[in-house]
Amino acid sequence: MATGSAFIVDHAGRFPTFCAVAFRNENRAAVTWIDFWAVKPCGDPAADYARGQQYADEAIWHARTTDQPVFIECVLMFMSMKLHDRDAGELERGFVDRIVNDFPDAMDEVIIRLSRHRLKRLS
Repeated sequence: MATGSAFIVDHAGRFPTFCAVAFRNENRAAVTWIDFWAVKPCGDPAADYARGQQYADEAIWHARTTDQPVFIECVLMFMSMKLHDRDAGELERGFVDRIVNDFPDAMDEVIIRLSRHRLKRLS
């Protein structure tokens, strides 16, 4: 399924509930955009944390079912982009606290990707 760090969409209807998927002309085989972190906090810290953990369980299931652990990195990258305008809250903390148990290297991989991107922009 996944080769290196490429993410392959072969079952567009099987995305976790926290993702938003755009299709070309209602054709579910032609994905034009995926928002891997299409969520907003509800404002209740305990509920947000629990929801973050639930989303992490969905992400873990998806990554394992599709044999694409890079999916977790995609979610974390989108999460980091969304947090450009606000601080991480309990929603994100719940997600990361759960993910780190099953995918301990995912955060490191995201940091490495961001560092490489930044270095390319600076050169």
